[in-house]
Amino acid sequence: MNMRFRWFFLLVVLTSAIGGCAIPHMPSPTDPGNPLKRVAVLPMKNDTNDVDGPEVVRQKMAEALTRRSYVVMDIKESDQILRDRMGINLGGQLELTTPQKLGETLGVEGVLYGTLMDFDETTTGVYNARKVRGTFKLVNTVTGQTMWARGLGVKTEQGTNSNASGLVRLGARASDARDKDAPWVLLSSTTTNQSAKDSFIMGLGTKLLTKAIGIHLEHESKELARLVTDNLGWGPGTGAAPAAPAAALKFDMPEIKAPAPPSFGYMDWEGKKDFYAVVHSVSLNKSDNKSWVMDAPLWITGPKMKMEMDMTKIIEASGAKDASQSPMSKMTMLNRGDKKTAYTLYPNVKKYMVHTDAGEQGEKPKVEKTKVGSEKIDGHPCDKYKVVITYKNEKPQEGFIWNARDLGGMTIKSEVESKDYKMTTELKKIVLKSSPASVFEIPQGYVESKNFMEIMMPAQPKEK
Repeated sequence: MNMRFRWFFLLVVLTSAIGGCAIPHMPSPTDPGNPLKRVAVLPMKNDTNDVDGPEVVRQKMAEALTRRSYVVMDIKESDQILRDRMGINLGGQLELTTPQKLGETLGVEGVLYGTLMDFDETTTGVYNARKVRGTFKLVNTVTGQTMWARGLGVKTEQGTNSNASGLVRLGARASDARDKDAPWVLLSSTTTNQSAKDSFIMGLGTKLLTKAIGIHLEHESKELARLVTDNLGWGPGTGAAPAAPAAALKFDMPEIKAPAPPSFGYMDWEGKKDFYAVVHSVSLNKSDNKSWVMDAPLWITGPKMKMEMDMTKIIEASGAKDASQSPMSKMTMLNRGDKKTAYTLYPNVKKYMVHTDAGEQGEKPKVEKTKVGSEKIDGHPCDKYKVVITYKNEKPQEGFIWNARDLGGMTIKSEVESKDYKMTTELKKIVLKSSPASVFEIPQGYVESKNFMEIMMPAQPKEK
């Protein structure tokens, strides 16, 4: 059971990995000043031999823009309008018109252009590689100005232990003229003890299977979209959508201008005990010397976890009014590791969201520990460790953890400090006990929502 905590809204972003699953992030920051209130992801220009690749990457880019708080037009809807009103079916045809005309026809303030440069899988046995690469630009359809542009490629590779494999890898990594516009990011490089023949058969079988079931290069496409948009400015948020008038929302999400803080803790509970506790967290913003404090009840029984968070005071401190009535002020993170499914519950509106792709977010980090002493924390004798925590594709974070010897080495305190923040997490009121199954069930009366827009919008009266 691994737990890692982050902070959003100047506040908290909580991610937990339990039993192979993780609780997804809370809503991302927004930029109300961003003029691109609605964005359409256009058909991609295809410079590859794969006919399916452009739509795979296009869909992942639409998802990435949504995560960056943009209101993204449904792809099927935009395709039908482009086909019926402008005769456009392919990305290459977009050069025949202007961003302004596209914006007027689609009813959007922004359009995302893309060119797919690579979408292929090399399978030789000695060296197998999976590659996806593209360039993208987001254009303001009112002014015609390019607001953001970037190119990137991602690849995973596998080789055998032979010398030939090493030489092929070096050759495959040799740069070409396109690397300046779209440099490569190596997601992983592994070596297998299989023979070249077995590696070829395995790689070819995997390629044929993923193509057959429609998930070819799914992981690489998703990572490309995530990484290439990591420097894209935040969108104006779901409240900017024409379908959601501002009057219908409980409060306006404040603009976030603070720097992103580091992971604020690594809580090692794997293979420990079933327990109930209160997670006491304190975040100090060094720029103004203000602190945010939150106490969150926590239940853990086997692969199941539940955490209740009341964010009212933290949201009010960031400038929002009537935060207690906001759908986002109270949340319950429910992780069912036994079902490989996670849920976010919103008690104020009796709604919840389901997250079945949480396992990828909950990947275990690399943790280096160095014992630096012994201390008592809340009456528990603890070993204190300096830790370096490295999550995939992220910079290492340094801090300290305290593991309680009388609780089987359970981490009961974590502390991380950066140039912007100092963050401390501590378990309080620990009770070693298993909780009944009912604790980890969704309460009666809750309704599932498919997206955050449905969470924020008031319930519609049923027709008689």
